[in-house]
Amino acid sequence: MKNNKIILVLNGRLFNKNKLIKLLKKYSTIIAADGAANKLIDLNIVPDHILGDLDSIKKDYKDKYYERLIELKDQDLNDLHKSILWLKKRKVTEVDIIGLDGKRFDHSIGNFSIILDCISFMKIKIFTKHGTFYTVDNKIKIKGCKNKFISIFDNSKNNKISTKNLKFELHNANLKKLYEGTLNFCLKNEIYIYTKKNILIFISN
Repeated sequence: MKNNKIILVLNGRLFNKNKLIKLLKKYSTIIAADGAANKLIDLNIVPDHILGDLDSIKKDYKDKYYERLIELKDQDLNDLHKSILWLKKRKVTEVDIIGLDGKRFDHSIGNFSIILDCISFMKIKIFTKHGTFYTVDNKIKIKGCKNKFISIFDNSKNNKISTKNLKFELHNANLKKLYEGTLNFCLKNEIYIYTKKNILIFISN
């Protein structure tokens, strides 16, 4: 599994049917976190693995796809956290995610906090309705950015972040608060970000 292109589908807001199917065709392994399996199977998309405490899956789907079910019982962790740790145990170091947002706001904040904790060991890309989150480790060049908004989130201590081609450039900056790197703007098609430690960035559509 560690060499596969993997996407984790959560039970939040997903793209419309056609856009979702087009996206999922790019992946060799599709993992659904608990109730997200209902949405996928309703669209005739059967995930390779269904993870979680399995309390939200329709009984018919449980019975039909029981061989794909993997019960993760830890009630102290939500399905996102359990799924990422399950992947880590299987030596997976990179995963894309969809469905992170779109439900209760407190749930979304909790999920975002989990992502910030996990980017130290997992390269994560998150697709949302309004844009895409990327994990940056060391440096990244992203194309197609001109006139898009960008935010940079850093949960580490004593980091140094630099940027190129943003409205408000960073030069070996240490972002002490999560909001300090938000609400920036891409001035050119290609942007560059350099960091000593893993960070998370968001670029709008």
